Amino acid sequence: MNFFDPDGLDLIDFRPGVRSWARPGDQLTLAVMTLDHDLADPGHDHPFEQCGLVLAGEFELTIDGRTRVLSAGQGYFIPAGVGHGWRVVRGPAKVLDVSAKAPPG
Repeated sequence: MNFFDPDGLDLIDFRPGVRSWARPGDQLTLAVMTLDHDLADPGHDHPFEQCGLVLAGEFELTIDGRTRVLSAGQGYFIPAGVGHGWRVVRGPAKVLDVSAKAPPG
């Protein structure tokens, strides 16, 4: 699938409170996710870059100790190795997320 409409995708249960559609490529993964209200990830990091765009709802995102509430049309960029966490403040939230593949080794 080279073209898609984020509102017309068949999302599947990914984990409790998260429904997702993902399209893995050779160098990155594109995902559209819905996240239940008040769902949160207190924080983690990984050795690859990640960026995205909020499509609906409000999403509190902390990147490298800085916190901001993002709403539809606002985006984010997370450098590789930088700690980040999130919480849905008005949901469900819908997010388009792109992650680079982890480097080899």
